[in-house]
Amino acid sequence: MDKKFNFQEQPLKAKIIYGVVAGVLCITAIVIGIVSSASRKNETPDENTPPPVVDETPDETPKEETPKEETPKKLTFVSPLVGKVNAYHSVDTPVFSATLGEWRVHKGIDITSDESAEVFAAESGTVSRVYNDALLGKTVEITHDGGIVTKYSNLATNVSVKEGDKVESGALIGTIGDSSISELAEEPHLHFEMLVNGVSVNPLDYISEDSREVSLGISES
Repeated sequence: MDKKFNFQEQPLKAKIIYGVVAGVLCITAIVIGIVSSASRKNETPDENTPPPVVDETPDETPKEETPKEETPKKLTFVSPLVGKVNAYHSVDTPVFSATLGEWRVHKGIDITSDESAEVFAAESGTVSRVYNDALLGKTVEITHDGGIVTKYSNLATNVSVKEGDKVESGALIGTIGDSSISELAEEPHLHFEMLVNGVSVNPLDYISEDSREVSLGISES
């Protein structure tokens, strides 16, 4: 029969080895237990720790609105005075000038009226020039929105506006005079021009229908 293992019968050296091995196993078991316990503790949520707060309050900070582009004011031109058109706009076909005795293009319209008749701004704008034209005499220019310029010539020298003035539609700018040396043979009149982006246009195409009929006696019918 096999002989049973008896620790007491083992030599001292073997007993020491067995003791060391047993001690190492015990220490290892203790370390494994500690690590396992710590790992479980980390995985278990602390009941006393409140859950994270989620701010569900809507953001009440006003958002900046994109500024809306303002719609430019629609211009409505009126006749600068009450009278009768006796010379029309003509840049393609020359018209005869009784004063100069020659055929010339006519970049505006001539509105006859009594001398010293009041002349008014055809639309609101800024007085951009007040000067003496070599042929058309005392002239006032008003710049409007949209690249439009109106010119009032053959005025009396005592105009009522100066350069830089802001004027409203219908504002008094002067009176009819006889300062135009190129149109002295004509009846007292206002020489009225209009330019769009520097190009001469027919003012009657821009003066409202009501104003053409009431102020100039031009009816569409």
